[in-house]
Amino acid sequence: MSKNAKEIKYLAKAAEITLDIYRVVAAQIKPGVREVEIADNIENIIRKRALKRSFQTIVASGPNAARPHAKVTKRKIRPNDTVVIDFGVIYKGYHSDMTRTVMVGKPDSTMRRLYGVVKTAQKMAIRKVKPGAKISDLVRSVHDYMRKAGMGRYIMHSLGHGVGKKIHENPKLSEKNKHSLKKNTVITIEPGLYVKKIGGVRIEDMVLINKKGARVLTR
Repeated sequence: MSKNAKEIKYLAKAAEITLDIYRVVAAQIKPGVREVEIADNIENIIRKRALKRSFQTIVASGPNAARPHAKVTKRKIRPNDTVVIDFGVIYKGYHSDMTRTVMVGKPDSTMRRLYGVVKTAQKMAIRKVKPGAKISDLVRSVHDYMRKAGMGRYIMHSLGHGVGKKIHENPKLSEKNKHSLKKNTVITIEPGLYVKKIGGVRIEDMVLINKKGARVLTR
C-alpha cells in the first residue's frame, strides 16, 4: 500500500493530467450536449496524449446519475441537471481516479442539499486522514454525518479505496475495515448520495497520506 517516491510522483502526475483534462471539457457541460459527446471528448484527449484511460469513463446526467456506475447514454443534458463525471488516466503504469458533479443552471432543492452534504462529508473525511487513523472509525464518522443529515438511505458505496498500479487497491475505506491508514498510501475520498429516479452526487479526489495528514492530488 505504501508507495515510494517515484510511485508518488507518477500518481501525482496522473492526477494532474486528469484535472487538466477535466478543465478542458468542463466548458462543454451545458444543456443540449449528450453524455456520450462529453465522454468521447474526454477519451479523445486521453488518446491524443498517448495515454490510456483508467476505466470506462462515466458521464451521467439527471436521473442517470442515480446509479453510481452508470453507463454513458445518448441522453441530452437538460437545464438544471446535475452531471456526474468520473474518469482517470494511466501514466507510466499508475492510475488516476477523479469524480466531479456539475450543477447545470439551478437544480432543485433536493439536489442542492445532496451536493452540500457530500461536499461537507468529503472535507470532513480529508481532515481526518492521517497515518494511524483507524479506517472504520473514519468512515463511520463521515457516514454518521450523512445519516444525521437524513441521507443514510442514499449511501450506496464505500468512502474510497487505494489506487496505484491498479485502479482499486487496498485499503478499502469501509466501516468494516479494522486496519489503519499508512503513510505514503494514495487513496480516493469519494462520498456519494444517490436518489432513485432523481439523480446523484459524488465528489472524488485522490489523496496522498503523508506525515502531516492528507495532500489532495486532484486539486
